[in-house]
Amino acid sequence: MLIDDPVLFEKVREYVLAVNPELADRIEYYDRSTEELPLFERYFVHEQLHRALDRKVFLPSEDRLIIERTEALTVIDVNTGKNVGRRISKRRSFVTTSKRPKKWREQLRLRDIGGIIVIDFIDMENKGNREAVASALRQALSRDKTRTQVFDIGELGLIEMTRKRVNEGLLESVSSICTVCDGRGFVVETGL
Repeated sequence: MLIDDPVLFEKVREYVLAVNPELADRIEYYDRSTEELPLFERYFVHEQLHRALDRKVFLPSEDRLIIERTEALTVIDVNTGKNVGRRISKRRSFVTTSKRPKKWREQLRLRDIGGIIVIDFIDMENKGNREAVASALRQALSRDKTRTQVFDIGELGLIEMTRKRVNEGLLESVSSICTVCDGRGFVVETGL
């Protein structure tokens, strides 16, 4: 753990020494006066935070997730990148979907998403494929410390799940409601 505030560094170090002394050597002071770059710039924290707040998550093979959050629920749309709008083979859609549960778990944890979550999969017409994807998702989420319940994929290719809300979520913890659009996500033209 790197800390660039000397007072906070001492407080954290004293606490760790009191609670678990063998971990104290993992706390390091990042001296801003001797380093070329500030701590956040050196480790690209701002870029990673912006990526974590973006509604699009780009995956290998040009696949992507679109994550839309509302007050009632979160929807994750699984897309195959450049193939959006085109028919893709059922085999490719299954392979794309079945290899992503760890990435979905990662995004749920990173963004601290809780409540009702609906994932829209690509062409999940085959019952065996639906069951395999649901099983893979349950397996990936079994290691998540936050209690999660995953339901079977329905006929529309949607999987519903609930994830216990622990905190307010990453987006809510680093943002505030827009005073212009009152959180609706767009600005209405004033000339209307």
